[in-house]
Amino acid sequence: MRFARAPGAVSLGLACVVALAAGCAPRGDLPTQHEPELHPYGDGIKLLEVNCAVRLGDIDLEVGTNRGPVSWPGSPDAPQSDYAENFREFGIGAIRSHDFYGPTDWWVIFPDFAADVDAEASYDFASSDQRIAAICDAGFECLYRLGTSWKGDNPLPINDPPGTVRMPGGRVFHVADRDDCRKWARICAHVVRHYNQGWSAGHQYGIRYWEVWNEPDMSAQFWSGTPAQYFMLYEETAKALKMLKMPKGALKIGGPGLSGAFTPVYLEGFLRSCRKTGAPLDFYSWHTYGGRDEYNPYCYYEYGMRVRQALNKYGYTSAESIVTEWNAGLRDEVFSDTPAGVAYYASALMNMLSAGVSRAFQYVGDDHPMLGLHEKGTDRPVRATQALAAWKRMRETPLRVTALGSDERGYNILAGTDERGSRVQILISDYQSGYSGWALRVENLPWGDQTPYVATRWLLDPQRTELEVVDTIKGTGRTFVLKRRMSRRTICLIEIRRKQPVRQTGVPPVPRRVEPEPRPRPGPPRRPPAGGDPDRPTRRGTMPGDDEAPGSRP
Repeated sequence: MRFARAPGAVSLGLACVVALAAGCAPRGDLPTQHEPELHPYGDGIKLLEVNCAVRLGDIDLEVGTNRGPVSWPGSPDAPQSDYAENFREFGIGAIRSHDFYGPTDWWVIFPDFAADVDAEASYDFASSDQRIAAICDAGFECLYRLGTSWKGDNPLPINDPPGTVRMPGGRVFHVADRDDCRKWARICAHVVRHYNQGWSAGHQYGIRYWEVWNEPDMSAQFWSGTPAQYFMLYEETAKALKMLKMPKGALKIGGPGLSGAFTPVYLEGFLRSCRKTGAPLDFYSWHTYGGRDEYNPYCYYEYGMRVRQALNKYGYTSAESIVTEWNAGLRDEVFSDTPAGVAYYASALMNMLSAGVSRAFQYVGDDHPMLGLHEKGTDRPVRATQALAAWKRMRETPLRVTALGSDERGYNILAGTDERGSRVQILISDYQSGYSGWALRVENLPWGDQTPYVATRWLLDPQRTELEVVDTIKGTGRTFVLKRRMSRRTICLIEIRRKQPVRQTGVPPVPRRVEPEPRPRPGPPRRPPAGGDPDRPTRRGTMPGDDEAPGSRP
């Protein structure tokens, strides 16, 4: 996805002089870039501050998605869409294998739970191989969800714990027990071996992340069993996978893919169980679609901190917090193809980063009519993908620095520098505030006091469908000050780049040493024939036919 270009270059120094003359300094002698239609500082102006000298960790939140990178139409005659190149432009590096509705689901791979768990003939990897190959062969990392897709109107009890036996009328005849959990764990071990060690005509994909089940707190769709049954299933599976003969750190095991309801028993109760049983936990996975009563991207920070604090409380300080499903809700005003959805995406990513989330898998990458990254029927990327593209750019300046101005209502600011100290980038998102603009001050730019720079500002507001360049500003020194109009449902990306000195393209030639001609032998003078001797070189200042004394130096 390309950012649109627009003209315009303004001298920051000149603009600051104009602003000072107009009396637009908010504090002391703080100068400001001035726009005629924007009033001086007041209640409607958001003050934003960035200090490039104070580090706050890294901008290291990785973005992924669910499903893809191609579509899988129900009819074999329907065309297949390929989203791989768009994913790359959005900065998506990983895909979660969830909701393929059959392929990669355990009950499709191992259709008869009574079959021999170690026999290759008991497994059917055909449809799953197609999905995983599409992910890995296109260069995306795979997070493999072990479990089942959304049940929906599927008549099979795919939401039952593995090993559950029901009578024809639906009554449970056998409740899944520990032996069933251990068998399912062995099934999962063979799935891992198939995709990582070539078992059963398999592959060597090196898939690292393995998530045990999905949303067990949603009984009607994913888990009809009890929390204790899920804890047992997780324990047996995590231990079995860690027992595989693979290099240390080759597998990261986690779960439970907690739904946005944040049922406490599947947070602290699950972590207590893991600690008590010694079940390995490399990451805790959770979901949210924007809250329940209101859609506010700040909820990602609140939920993320709850997860981080719970992990630390139970001793899992190094476990990752991973959001394996997220989106901008289901209401029209926060739909991902609206300006609100763009700002929501940007603010949600910034809040997840601040809460210590390491990976965020948007749901979903295809053309889902409400939640997809592409428009149904046209495959046009929805507007919210511009927030992902902006995030991709922010990760090019990964050294996070102090940025003040974020709030609890979806107004967010993030800033980072690159390792060379040649670029600073700032992302501003206003989801639902009442501000009419902002005043930004950036201090301690990572170069000298006399160093020139060029600042570029991109904007995506309700009148635009993609990020467009709206300012190109030149300045000098270690401080950058700018004031601009910006309202809700808008994101802004600013890049301040150190201007490189002009280098000479040509190198002056090195003077060539001229060796003297050898001294001629003594002898009678020789006169050249008429017209000169064409085989004899001449000296500067002589012409062919001139006399040359014996022994004279050239």
